[in-house]
Amino acid sequence: MRSFGDEDSIFVNLDRLNPNTQTYQPDSLPEREEELNQLHSTLKPAAMGSTPLNAFVFGPTGQGKTVGVKLKTNQLQSYANDNGLDLHVVHVRCKGMDKSYHVMTHLLKALREKRYGPGEELPSGYQKKTLLSMIIDELEAIGGTVIVILDEIDAIGSDDYILYELPRAEPDDVRLSIIGITNDLQFREGLDADVRSSLSEDEIEFAPYDANQLRDILARRAAGALRDTEIGDEDEPWQTLESTVLTDDAIPLTSALAAQDSGDAREAIKLLFRACRFADDEGEFEVTEQHVRDAHEYLEQAAVERGIKSLPLQRALALLTVTHATVTGTKSAETRNLHSLYEVFCEHIDAKTISERRFRDKLNDLADSGILAKTTKGRGQGLGKTNRYELEVKAETVLDNLADESRVVDIITDMLRPKMN
Repeated sequence: MRSFGDEDSIFVNLDRLNPNTQTYQPDSLPEREEELNQLHSTLKPAAMGSTPLNAFVFGPTGQGKTVGVKLKTNQLQSYANDNGLDLHVVHVRCKGMDKSYHVMTHLLKALREKRYGPGEELPSGYQKKTLLSMIIDELEAIGGTVIVILDEIDAIGSDDYILYELPRAEPDDVRLSIIGITNDLQFREGLDADVRSSLSEDEIEFAPYDANQLRDILARRAAGALRDTEIGDEDEPWQTLESTVLTDDAIPLTSALAAQDSGDAREAIKLLFRACRFADDEGEFEVTEQHVRDAHEYLEQAAVERGIKSLPLQRALALLTVTHATVTGTKSAETRNLHSLYEVFCEHIDAKTISERRFRDKLNDLADSGILAKTTKGRGQGLGKTNRYELEVKAETVLDNLADESRVVDIITDMLRPKMN
């Protein structure tokens, strides 16, 4: 059995390569210099004793939006502290808050903690208008310049009450600025015109990183995380990286795969971290191309399994029809045949059925997620086209990850498992 402390490791600081830890935050974003300059322009009025602009910061996940906003607001806060400016930054992470009401309660709590310190209770039981009035009272009590950052604000969906009312609030003796951050490009486009006009004085887009940018980001992370790994020039991290741990193709392959998948820096770091862990766990002192490929396959499989486990009932039933077709030897099953089987499944567990058109939408959603493969073929002269579906994952993977879903477990036990024996 392995013992802690007795093993040699390629790591000197795992936190620097672990994208899920908060103990390491980069102190610069060289690949986002243009976006940071735009943020600087947005916030610059505060350094001059005026009101900073409202802004919408948008782009896919893992592009440095939150880190960039924190870097510039921290820089502004330091300047304000050194120059006697009355400035306060309040950051509310809105993930999981599906209503403006929930965002307002957390904002009120954060404002109170600015005044009284940590430990304030989350308010409850108030109407939205009352909450808004209480928020304005807290802003007036704090005074000066207040920058409110609403991170992942797209969580509220169509309930944009706070985005309409807060920018229009006029607390006495307060210079108020709102910065909204969103991963959902459609959310920004779908906002009411009045909301966009007041909130989006500045719009700052963080586009996906390309492979070269990801390569530099990974080089910086690796230099502080792995032994015998360092960079000679911060401005050219990849070009000046020297490492006895990373083979020459490890970082280029990692960045290429991540750029191809999403351009997400967090996913690129996660991929390199997993590859390094594979090598380290095997007692090897080099991270090779094969470790990266193994890590990529591992993470893709894990993502698919998480996706299957989180499927709502109707998509789970749609997936089980294709799984049934697979285990019974029917390849590329047609939508209408799958829908007939779906109706049998629904009757078996007393579930409400949906139309064939909506059922097809569920199948297409699964194909978009990479769980199913879809092909479209003609039926013959003048007979139109049909969609056919088959699994992109193993049938066992589907059944194992849906086994805990109480509504479909009887279908798995009674109608699918016996077919596999």
